[in-house]
Amino acid sequence: MIIRKKLDAMQFLEEFTDMVSYDYENEKHYFVFKDKERGGQYTLMKKDERWSIHGKGENYCDDGETMMDDIDGLLVFIWKHRSNINRVLKEIHDSKVKV
Repeated sequence: MIIRKKLDAMQFLEEFTDMVSYDYENEKHYFVFKDKERGGQYTLMKKDERWSIHGKGENYCDDGETMMDDIDGLLVFIWKHRSNINRVLKEIHDSKVKV
């Protein structure tokens, strides 16, 4: 999957749990990608149908998770960061193809 259109961003959310890692301790799915603005990384998480994000870098760490209860806001976030999300999606795809 590659996010080329805004509909692809919605498909990414719909297929999220099938593509990403799972944290058994915190019982949530998560996806990590580069934060192009601050130079660290973002983690996009889903637990019990609720979405959240968290940013962390060498010189910063967000205070806790930011809940993304507005799906439109979440789609805007994904669209804004699609190049770095796509980079990780390609890595996931390539690792599955090699197996």
